[in-house]
Amino acid sequence: MDECTALRQEARREVVREAALRVFSRQGYRGTSMQDLAREAGMGKASLYHYFNSKQEVLTELYEEVLRENVRSALRIADADRSPVQALTDVVVDRVAYTCENRRLLNVFFEEEAELPTRMRARLIRVRREYDDAILAIVERGIARGEIVLATTPRVFVNTVLGAANWVYKWYDPRGPMSPEELGRDMAGVLLGGVVPAPVPSPPSPASRGRSPS
Repeated sequence: MDECTALRQEARREVVREAALRVFSRQGYRGTSMQDLAREAGMGKASLYHYFNSKQEVLTELYEEVLRENVRSALRIADADRSPVQALTDVVVDRVAYTCENRRLLNVFFEEEAELPTRMRARLIRVRREYDDAILAIVERGIARGEIVLATTPRVFVNTVLGAANWVYKWYDPRGPMSPEELGRDMAGVLLGGVVPAPVPSPPSPASRGRSPS
């Protein structure tokens, strides 16, 4: 297959993936047939089978897209030279912004997991754990350095932060007053504000100890 043909085929596959996002979001995976996908993609059913063998194959590719982004994000986190608090802030902003900008994709991702083939579900669990562990390592580094103080376990804290960031696909309105990045910064302040210890005030200097208040 020459390069031009490969590019055309990939472009058509992308049309099908975008169509699948719309249909899966609208009527659910189980309520969608290959005929529905073909109609939404503007092609005949026979043509659709030229690009995908089944709707499960389409669903799997949508999950692969999210997993690739998770891997890229985890690598960015691991490679960055930032303080633990700044790294966590960047994680929340990045996650919220990605979720807001890909609401339809994340809706399918979180709602249709049970429809994946067994091998794909196992890969999903593995990549999700790698991503969570990368963030957990940041939290534990912050605790060790005295920059983060938790009232719960690090794992519960990480699950809470990621759960809040992921859930915005349910309620974010792009017509609202905040951009995805602004919402991410706002949520980072809410989620992390209680875990950063307040700075210890400096002791008074010897010259000021005996000075009477004015």
